[in-house]
Amino acid sequence: MDASQLQNLEVLCKAIYESVNESERTHAQQSVLILQSSAEYIPQCQYVLDHSASPYALLVASTSLTKLITTHWNNFTAPQRVDIRNYVLGYLAEKGPKLEKYVTTSLIQMVCRLTKFGWFDDEHHREIVSEVTKFLQATVDHCLIGLQILNELVTEMNLPVAGRNVTFHRKIAVSFREEALFRIFQVSLTTLKQLQLNNIVGSTPEQKVRMGDLALSLAIKSLSFDFIGTNPDESADETGSLQIPTAWRQVIQDSQTMQLLFDYYNSNGPPNTSKCLETLMLFASVRRNLFATDKDRAAFLSQLVSGICSILSTQQGLSDQQNYHEFCRLLGRLKSNYQLSELMKVDSFQEWMDMTPEFTVKSLQQWQWSANSTHYLLGLWARLVAALPYVRLDARPGSPSSSTFMDGSVPQVIQAYIQSRLESAEQCATDPTLDNPLEDEGGLAEQLEKLPTLCHFNYQSAGEYLASIFDPILSRYAELCGIMEQNGGGMSDDSLQQGVEAMENQMAWLVYVIGAIIGGQAYSASTTEGDELVDADLSQRVFRCMQLTEHRLITSGGEQKPSIHFELALLSYFSNFRKSYIGEQHGMPSAPPPSATTMQSNSPLMTGSESNMSAKHKAYQRMFDRMGFGDHTVVVNMIVTKIGNNLKFWGSDEVIINKTLQLFFEIASGYSSGKLLLGLETVQYLIGHHTAEEFPFLSIPANTRHRTTFHSTIARLLFTTAFDESSERFERFMEPIEDVLNKLMQTPSYRQPEVREAVIGVCRDLRGIVQQTHNRRTFSCIFDMLYPTYFPVFVRAAEELYDHPLVMTALLKFLQELAYNKAQRVMFDQSSANGILLFRELSSVVVAYGSRIRQVRTGKNPYAEKYKGISLCLGILYRALGGNYVNFGVFKLYNDQSLDAALEVALQLVLSIPHEDLMTYPKVKTAYYFFLEILFRNQIASVVSLDGSIFSQLVQSLHEGINSIDLSIAAQCATAVDHLSSLYYHEMKKKRDTPTKHALVNHVQNNPTMWSTLLASLFEILIYGDASSQWALSRPILSLTLCSEDALNSYQQTLITSQPREHHQMIEEAFTGLFSEIMPNLESSNRDKFTQRLGHFRNTLRSFLTIQ
Repeated sequence: MDASQLQNLEVLCKAIYESVNESERTHAQQSVLILQSSAEYIPQCQYVLDHSASPYALLVASTSLTKLITTHWNNFTAPQRVDIRNYVLGYLAEKGPKLEKYVTTSLIQMVCRLTKFGWFDDEHHREIVSEVTKFLQATVDHCLIGLQILNELVTEMNLPVAGRNVTFHRKIAVSFREEALFRIFQVSLTTLKQLQLNNIVGSTPEQKVRMGDLALSLAIKSLSFDFIGTNPDESADETGSLQIPTAWRQVIQDSQTMQLLFDYYNSNGPPNTSKCLETLMLFASVRRNLFATDKDRAAFLSQLVSGICSILSTQQGLSDQQNYHEFCRLLGRLKSNYQLSELMKVDSFQEWMDMTPEFTVKSLQQWQWSANSTHYLLGLWARLVAALPYVRLDARPGSPSSSTFMDGSVPQVIQAYIQSRLESAEQCATDPTLDNPLEDEGGLAEQLEKLPTLCHFNYQSAGEYLASIFDPILSRYAELCGIMEQNGGGMSDDSLQQGVEAMENQMAWLVYVIGAIIGGQAYSASTTEGDELVDADLSQRVFRCMQLTEHRLITSGGEQKPSIHFELALLSYFSNFRKSYIGEQHGMPSAPPPSATTMQSNSPLMTGSESNMSAKHKAYQRMFDRMGFGDHTVVVNMIVTKIGNNLKFWGSDEVIINKTLQLFFEIASGYSSGKLLLGLETVQYLIGHHTAEEFPFLSIPANTRHRTTFHSTIARLLFTTAFDESSERFERFMEPIEDVLNKLMQTPSYRQPEVREAVIGVCRDLRGIVQQTHNRRTFSCIFDMLYPTYFPVFVRAAEELYDHPLVMTALLKFLQELAYNKAQRVMFDQSSANGILLFRELSSVVVAYGSRIRQVRTGKNPYAEKYKGISLCLGILYRALGGNYVNFGVFKLYNDQSLDAALEVALQLVLSIPHEDLMTYPKVKTAYYFFLEILFRNQIASVVSLDGSIFSQLVQSLHEGINSIDLSIAAQCATAVDHLSSLYYHEMKKKRDTPTKHALVNHVQNNPTMWSTLLASLFEILIYGDASSQWALSRPILSLTLCSEDALNSYQQTLITSQPREHHQMIEEAFTGLFSEIMPNLESSNRDKFTQRLGHFRNTLRSFLTIQ
């Protein structure tokens, strides 16, 4: 590259980031992407870094270098990798302070990627902390760069790199943890201490803030490191204790460390103070056995609680929202990581208990301020309540009694929460610009799951409070409904409309709360007698609300819908009600009680379980008697009628339809509740009238996927009871679907939009029905209905609509379900050819679609346009080839091309996908590898007969799959390798030549390193990888060693040369022990014995190899 080329590149880079012309930007991007295409462009990237002053060009050069290093790592020698790293570090030292931040960040990412990939190549990479220390000891600007490098380094080491297996990642992460992470953590604390002592000479206030931010971020990342390879979700707050290494003990339990954090918090302001609290929250999460003694842990906890009390007392920093949020997280983590009995022994506990309820109540009242923090506070109180039964509250003198400890606090918290939610509903109705908490589904669920424990602390009192709040709102709402009905259903003024909306949202909150309380105790053994009466009182009010809104909805023909939040609350309540009161396990009678004398629960002949069930039945009866609507059948019918009305009137709202169908499916899934539903008139009506004319939601495109759930639910009701395929009920159910199929049979062209919609709809419906065929009888019934009459419809759809992804997705998903032999349902009589006929029809559709879609060029969304359909085709063949309902030899015997054509098209499809795309889309990748496994398992003769280049591609894919971080893919590929190597072993044992043997010999000659490459990868994973994958990945090792003894010797020698001389003899002895008493055959007993030996072999090597 020369000066003129550099100038052209700078112009292109500026166009990428500043041009408003899309075509100009696209052209510029395509032009500069060449820098990432080959390792030959590394000198050009370095030239740009050395000579350009354009920040955009520098950014492109640095990102291109990082990409090239990642992609072409093996093209560099170990010294070259160190030289590149040193070059970039020197560049940062010389020019870093003057660079734009985004350029600096990109260069730092390159340094960290080089360090990670080269960690075991050269000791210079492992000395990165020492190199960065030079930055920390130079100017303030260099110190900031050094802290940035350490932050990025910890992030890079903690996260797997796409395309690299988890073994590669964990080896480096563990070594980094042992050699560098603690020093990095100490750097963060030292920096923080220097800032607190004001020892950073020559720094501006802005630099001090930036340095504090980087130091705290570094501490947080160090403490949050994945120490033991469990990949915790950093966004979750229930991840448990942090597995801090024992070597960190002295620093963690040193009182000065925690005091430093509290001092920094008290003497500084946002935004760094929120990170300070987050660091303290992580300190509160360290594992119990990190501390040498219980006394040390108690002292640690005492200091933590004392510091929290100080913040509660002074309210220091809590006026900042982020500080407040992190403080709530700290409070919540306090109880999750420490037992209540431990907290009560702390000197500051009484002070903490005096201030925390007041803080909680004020926080809940300020609902807009605490929206994202509420669930932490509720979680704290729920844990305190849950721990009470296990603590003696008067265990030591001066300890609080139960009456002062929780009896006053818990009701305050409950009432403050409910009252603040009602106020939020009223304020949101009058001010639409406010964020409505009812719209935050995730936050709502997190809050509601804490309420059952809190409310059951004193359920009678909580129930009375809820009822006292609910009744006036319900009464006023009924009045307003009456006024609207007198006005002909309309709203007379805006204030009336706002009042109705506010009350509906207030009722939504109360319904959500009641549902959560009832559902939260569904499977609890701690419910007390009388709880069902409170449930009944609260439930009665919910059903009365529903009756009011349903009356308005029906009389207005669906025009006067209530608030969507109220509807969602009702559906949530019904789902929770089902968990607790619909099903025999909850006391619901399976049949009417006999009129004869009933055995009493205290009979000496009655068992304990019978007595318990009798008590459940009595409580169940009391519940429905108290509600006052009738027995459980009446109440369930009210729920199902509500479901039907929602499907009829809420079709334009996809969220309501989705939740309604989920509820319908949940109720239908229980055996006793399913039988109950099938006897209801509403359900009988659904069975014969599941059409768009009756339920308009079926014709709305946004609801297309819900057709599957709808028909699946109805089919479940039909198939899980006394099913009779010749019954009039089943015929009524299938009649609307057959009508559509018959019309499609007569349609001359499928290209019209209405025809496409009809194909999508019928395929969605049929898929839902087939999903519920769990046995041979029901599956055969559906197959006999479809074959041979209606299969031509599916073939024509694939031929004419192959370029319409929505149609093909619906069709191929239906056929994928039809090909699935779950529960051995696809079984026909011995005299039946239906299994073969089914495969032929599946093959016809796959070939019709695949042969056409292969020629289609993709646009901006290749997955939706093409790859999704290809993955579904592979899924169909995977299920059909592995279903065990087809004798595939029949096709060759009768010269039928169905099998060969399907396999040929499938291979053409997968090989037409660029490798990068194949690895980019997880569903496509998974479908491909699962298809490969079944191909090598059941059709390996066809694989061996493939052209040499295609065979090599498939084996290379297996090798890449073995190294996948997805263990299911790795296991499938290992199994496929075992099939191949086992076949080779058995064929080589034969004295006569066969076409398969001849083909295998040619393939091995064309790929001389095939066996050694596969074996080396499997040994690497066995030795260095996760023990959970050991069994699946070890199976091919024996067959591979029998295929090529040279491959085994080669790997053994490679491993020996990579280790210190003192380990050589031990490695040789480990290999000798592995194969001692192992026979050179693939008998099952020999395989099992070898697999056991591999476990011992792995443990032996890991005990002394320098791998960490």
